[in-house]
Amino acid sequence: MLSVVRVGRSDALRKKHRQIIARSKPACYLCGRPIDFALKFPDPGCFVVDHVIPIAKGGSDALSNKKAAHHPRLQFEEEGSRLRADHPEIRVARLMERT
Repeated sequence: MLSVVRVGRSDALRKKHRQIIARSKPACYLCGRPIDFALKFPDPGCFVVDHVIPIAKGGSDALSNKKAAHHPRLQFEEEGSRLRADHPEIRVARLMERT
């Protein structure tokens, strides 16, 4: 009997990339404002790593495709946000609005 092993993204690599990005304390690549790196999830202003080109759209999990951002909820709640319309939290919010 054959078994299928699903290969996911590496948690160790994710943690390493997060540390590398956080080390330089960059501004949010979506809104350009500073990020408070002391805030912890699920605070809307907390630091997250976002894929510039989503993996679902052919983007890679390489460091060069990752940027620092505020938590998506903060981006979604603010007027004038440049958050991608295909971001998962935006899609969920739009689906909830329809019901």
